Amino acid sequence: MILEEINQYIREKENKINNQYRLKYHMSPRVGWMNDPNGLVFYHGQYHLYYQANPYRTRPGQMMWGHFVSSDLISFKDEGIALALEKEGENAYSGGAIVDEDKINIFYTLHLEKQSQGIRYDGDILEGVEILTEKENEKRKTAPRPIEGLDVKCEEVYHSISDGYSFDKGELVFDNESLPINISRADFRDPCPVRIKDTYYIFVGGKDLNTNKGVIIVLKSKNLHRFEYAFLLGPYYELGDMAECPSYFKVDDKDVLLVSGSNTVRRDNDFKNINCSVFIVGDLDFEKGTMKVDFIKEIDKGPSFYAPQFIRNINKPVMVGWLEMWSKKYPTSIFKHGYVGAFSIPRLISIKNNDVYQWPIDELEKYEKEIDGDIIPRTSDIYLELEKGSSLILKGGNGSLFIGNDERGVYFDNRNGNSMYESIRHTNNQYDHASLRILLDTSSIEIFVENGKEVISDRFYIDGKWTLETNGIVKNIKVKEIGDKQ
Repeated sequence: MILEEINQYIREKENKINNQYRLKYHMSPRVGWMNDPNGLVFYHGQYHLYYQANPYRTRPGQMMWGHFVSSDLISFKDEGIALALEKEGENAYSGGAIVDEDKINIFYTLHLEKQSQGIRYDGDILEGVEILTEKENEKRKTAPRPIEGLDVKCEEVYHSISDGYSFDKGELVFDNESLPINISRADFRDPCPVRIKDTYYIFVGGKDLNTNKGVIIVLKSKNLHRFEYAFLLGPYYELGDMAECPSYFKVDDKDVLLVSGSNTVRRDNDFKNINCSVFIVGDLDFEKGTMKVDFIKEIDKGPSFYAPQFIRNINKPVMVGWLEMWSKKYPTSIFKHGYVGAFSIPRLISIKNNDVYQWPIDELEKYEKEIDGDIIPRTSDIYLELEKGSSLILKGGNGSLFIGNDERGVYFDNRNGNSMYESIRHTNNQYDHASLRILLDTSSIEIFVENGKEVISDRFYIDGKWTLETNGIVKNIKVKEIGDKQ
C-alpha cells in the first residue's frame, strides 16, 4: 500500500516541477531527492538502476530506493519508488544487487533510528544561499558532524528478492554482533554482493573504532540467506574515517574495488571534497582474505562525483556514480525546482600501463549527430586538443565555464558557473599536449582527459545558448549534438 501512495504522490507532483536545469541524457528523478546509485543490474534484457531517494523533499529524509529502467543506459524510464519501509524510523539505505535463480536479489542497509523525519512529507525546505570555498570545505572536514534530531540505533544487512519492480522488507542475513569488537555496528553499510565460484561474498563499508579509519568488511556464504564474517580489508588512508559504497569487478585480470571515503584529509591535489571515491586495484585472494594492492587512485577530480557502483550481470566493467557531492548547496532545491540529483554518464573502466581509465559507454554515440556553426548545443559531445598555455571558455547567457592547460595540469574553473560551490580543479598529471572529450548536458559537465586517464565532473546553472572562445593553441575541435536516438 505504501508504494502506491508514494508513487501516486510522484505522479501528482511531477507536472509542477521546474525543469529549467533538467539533464537530458543523464538519469535524474522526476520528483524529490536522489543520491547514491544502488543495485545496478542487467536483468531480462533491461538495465534496472536503483538509487537512494526521498520524493517528499529535496534533501535526505527517510530513505527508500528509486528505480530507473533502461535498454541502453542512455534513454530511460523513471519507474518511481521500488522499495520503501513502512515502519517509522526504518530507512532503506544503499546496497547492491545480484541475479540468482532468475531473480534480482538486493542487499540493502536497514538503517534504524529512534526518531524519524517522517516518510510522508509534502514540501521543500528553503535553505539559505551559501557560497562555499575550498578553504571553507576543508574546515568542514575536521569539524564534528552530528546528525541533528536522530538517535542511530544500528545498521543491518537485509536481503530481498524481486522481479525488478517491487520488493518486500526481506530478511536479516547477518548478525552485526558477530563482527570483530573494533568494527562499528552503527557505521556498517552499503552491502555489495558478488559470486566467486561457488561462494557468495558481500563487501560492506565500515569503520575501525580503534584507528577511526575506513575499512571494508567482507562477509561470505554458500547461499544468499545467511552470511558470516570472513575478513577485513584496510584500513586505508584514502577511505578517511568511514568507508562507504564498496563495489567489486574483475577488470583486465585485476581485482578492482570502487570505494568511497568520508572526511579523507587532503593530500596534495587529492581529496579536495568533503568525501571522495577511489579505485583500489590489485590482487584479492578470497580464500586467504588478503589483497595485494598495486595502487589506489581518486576516481574523479571534480566537485560533483560520489558513491559509484559497477553494474552487475554484464561481462564488461561499467561504472555509474552520483553526479553530486555532500556538503554543497543544491540550486534546484534552493530555487524550489522540486528535485535534486543525477547519475553520471555510465563509464567503461579499463586498466592500461598500471593505471585506470574511464570512458563514456559507446551507446552514447547512437544519440549523436555532427553539427556546423559556432553555437554549441546545451547537450554536446566536444572533442579537442589543448596545448599547454592554452584555454577555452564556454560562455552562456548568465555565466561561463573555463578550461585550460597550464604548468599544474588541465584545469576546470567553475567560479562563474552559478553552482554555489566555487572551485578550480586540476588533474594530477601535467600535459604538454592534452586531448579532451567534454560532455555537456543542460547543467552538468564531465571532462575526460587523455582518453579517460583523468576526469573532472561538476554541475553548473547557466542559461541561454553556448559559444566557445579559445585562447592559445586549441586544435581539432569537433562538436556533436546529443539528442534523440539516430
